[in-house]
Amino acid sequence: MRKLAFAVSLALGSVAAHAATVYTGDKVQGVPVISQLDIADLAPGKTHRFMFQGTTDGIGQHFYVPVVVAKGAKAGPKLVLNSGNHGDEVNGIRAVQKVMAGLDAAKLSGTVVAVTGSNPNSINRVTREWATYNDGGASTNFNRVFPGKEKGTAPEQHAWLMWNKLWQGNVDYVLDFHTQSTGTDFPFFIYADYRDPRIERIAELFPADQIKKDPGEKGSTETTFVDNKIPAVTLELGSPRKYDKDMIDRGVEGTRNVMVDLKMIDGKIGRTAKTAKTFVGNDMTTVRAEQGGYAEILVKLGDMVKKDQVVARQLNVFGDTVKEYKAPADGKVLSTGTDAVREPRATLVRLLIQNPDAQCAKGC
Repeated sequence: MRKLAFAVSLALGSVAAHAATVYTGDKVQGVPVISQLDIADLAPGKTHRFMFQGTTDGIGQHFYVPVVVAKGAKAGPKLVLNSGNHGDEVNGIRAVQKVMAGLDAAKLSGTVVAVTGSNPNSINRVTREWATYNDGGASTNFNRVFPGKEKGTAPEQHAWLMWNKLWQGNVDYVLDFHTQSTGTDFPFFIYADYRDPRIERIAELFPADQIKKDPGEKGSTETTFVDNKIPAVTLELGSPRKYDKDMIDRGVEGTRNVMVDLKMIDGKIGRTAKTAKTFVGNDMTTVRAEQGGYAEILVKLGDMVKKDQVVARQLNVFGDTVKEYKAPADGKVLSTGTDAVREPRATLVRLLIQNPDAQCAKGC
């Protein structure tokens, strides 16, 4: 496979580096706390651990984000590995930990900045949303508020700090690790903006089950970087709340493929989208519950279905079938609802499809 050209980023990554990494003088779990990162002033050929100081909670105490920086002995690309934007999505956290454990900074060209749990608020509660408590409380999707606001809500401030004090000047490429959320499942699935050939190439270096050509989601980590000319992809490593060895291992393998391709590490390219025969679609359609009831899902992840095929049914409290649901298009099963009890609008089945509309060629 041809090598990715080492491109100097035009925006965030090429911004002049911070004056210095700022140490607060505190330690958490024996690790120094920083409020700002500048990889330029870290010793090369070594791996460094930090706690990054995030926003504050209702009693003024900081949230801390674990960060591992492997700074290579030689110059090269700056790769960010982010995980933990949603607190019930843990496979990505483990994949990033394993990638970092397998790196030898003395043999590395470039720098890897790894975040192993960006949203401690949600991780502590094993839930998708960031919980705030003002005026009775609210929930916020942390992966929809980037690049954040300096004077915003707690999750907006946290995103702003990560964007401006942790990542700015320290990034050329981004891999953002996720899974599906509680009550639903995924295969190994990737969102990638195929309008940028660099992103297409990165996505296809992973042995994923399915890839969606995707124009992005405003406020997500991935799309915010892409909007700033930084190649980024969102990696969905299966289902939530528990470790899946296969998903984690494939996430690690794909990440190392990217690093080999960027000439950050020596080695051979392993399994990729080509060898995994990854299904690539450009659109999605979701079959949602139209009423409450117990759901029987009649298809499984990866099944190919035809338009008008019955894919789910709902039962009432006596076990009578009250509603059948049909596939709205031909496609591949991307996600299913795993909780039997489903309220109106709950996901039953999501399909990845190949939309023939020319406007969807690079994703809808």
